Amino acid sequence: MASKRADILAAAKASFLDTGYEGTSMESIAKAANVSIMTLYRHAESKDDLFSAVICNACDPDDEAERAQMEALLEKPLRDVLLWAGMTAQSRLMDPDTIALMRTVIAGTSRFPGLAEMAHTSLVGNLEGMVAFMLGLKQETLGISAERRSELAVQFIDRLLGTHMLGVLMGLPGPSTQQQQERAEIAADALIAALGQPLSAER
Repeated sequence: MASKRADILAAAKASFLDTGYEGTSMESIAKAANVSIMTLYRHAESKDDLFSAVICNACDPDDEAERAQMEALLEKPLRDVLLWAGMTAQSRLMDPDTIALMRTVIAGTSRFPGLAEMAHTSLVGNLEGMVAFMLGLKQETLGISAERRSELAVQFIDRLLGTHMLGVLMGLPGPSTQQQQERAEIAADALIAALGQPLSAER
């Protein structure tokens, strides 16, 4: 089932990138994935569900090695965890396929008004959820409510998304690795400061 779902998501992603949201149909995805239309509907109720899944998949760890790295990082100080999350989030957002999917969203919003909100929730919301989840596993945030962790996660991702993302969408080069690292450090330090903890304890 996992392998078949991966095939379906790959076929859906290729179709959305090739023909756009409007030009993609459940039938064309089923054909590209080499599955029956009934099998496809067992994995997704609609084209919206598939598009959302494709975008969410862009934010997930790429492989078991990366998931293991994330789990190992959770044993380290909070700042190390946040720096990893910051660099990972930026890498996901600036991946060429993710940029192409965002451009697909922009092209389709005039005909499909709900597409932008769905994509934002699937992409940015997924990243915010990842940070909130990681915060919930750290000793430093045990006394903080889930609502507050969610607020901190939203602020953290907001600090990573600068005007450079608009430039990337327009075809300009993205920030360098050093610039991404600096953004991650600023976002991490701001979150730690919001917890009322000294930064020196996290370095």
